[in-house]
Amino acid sequence: MLQKTTFYKFVTSFYIQKSRPRQAHLHICRIVSPNTNGIMHIRILTLLLIFQSLISCQQEQRETTSLVLSAIPDKQQASKKSLPTTANVIFQSTDGGQTWNDVSEGLPERIAVGRVFAAGDEIYLASESGLYHRNAALVAPLWEKESFLSEKVTDVFPGQNGLYVSSYKNGFFKGIPGTGIWTPMHNALEDKTVRAVLETSNGSIFVGCESGIYKSTDGGGSWKHVFADNGVNDFAASGDVLLCGGYKGLLRSTDGGESWSLVLANDGSAFNTKRIEGGFITATDGSLRRNDAPNKLYTSTDEGKTWQRTDTGLSLAWDIYDIAQAGSYLFCSTDTGISRSADGGKTWELVLPHSDEQKRFHLAIAGEMIFAVLVFGC
Repeated sequence: MLQKTTFYKFVTSFYIQKSRPRQAHLHICRIVSPNTNGIMHIRILTLLLIFQSLISCQQEQRETTSLVLSAIPDKQQASKKSLPTTANVIFQSTDGGQTWNDVSEGLPERIAVGRVFAAGDEIYLASESGLYHRNAALVAPLWEKESFLSEKVTDVFPGQNGLYVSSYKNGFFKGIPGTGIWTPMHNALEDKTVRAVLETSNGSIFVGCESGIYKSTDGGGSWKHVFADNGVNDFAASGDVLLCGGYKGLLRSTDGGESWSLVLANDGSAFNTKRIEGGFITATDGSLRRNDAPNKLYTSTDEGKTWQRTDTGLSLAWDIYDIAQAGSYLFCSTDTGISRSADGGKTWELVLPHSDEQKRFHLAIAGEMIFAVLVFGC
């Protein structure tokens, strides 16, 4: 049988070695004194051993819980990373169309985009759910929505002081720079089926609608119906020369848009009429009977008076969807993808193919950057 003093030293030593970090355990050990009888020694020792086992179990549970808790952020991060991100909506090229990067991340899922437009470094997407934009010059740009404009947006157009956006069948709006506010311009407009907007250098505003061309010289306060023969797709301007892609062909005006004459006929509707280096470019349906012939591409170097075919090399394409110029390159979106020409349209090479017959690319140029948005519909 252990001596009282020896027993006391044994218990104290045992608990100091096993429980040095736990001051509560050491405090319990010190209640054992040499004056306690032998039976009490054994009972206390037994209780302390049981207590030690319970403490050890609790510590293991805490360590296990700690490991579980420390793993939760990783699981949450993994879960976040596994969430689907928006892709295959808009692509960007910074090397003249040679390579393309998907820059759709940050857009809403299943966004229905109809057009892309560039104003300086800002890229705008017209969609069924409103207008989205981002600054392409930033290292990590974010897509933002114009909260004040909740209408369906079908297209975006430049103005002398701010942008215009159209909402087909609802009219069109003008943005007040720096405010996020868009004011309606169609209150006095007879036809709300706005497809195109042009503001000239003298402040006149033209809109192209299903019923023709309307002109305002008082900021949209009143409108004059200056052309009523057929509907309008788009506008282009160079000085005093105004061009308009119409349902029956290409129109031209040199008197401030008061009168219009047909300069490119017998090829169906004219569309994607744009100003390029050295002249104009436009596309046509290719026939008065739509879908009977491939689309055609024309350029003019004499202010729109005469036009020459420039679609050699696009023979495999049936439909032309958009045209843009970036530096010395012309880009053309067709039913086979995006093609590029380095010689003014004499020859073309396919740089971004796609095979989805229900989708098509529309183009925008921001400095040296080219943007292509994949859309449904026309």
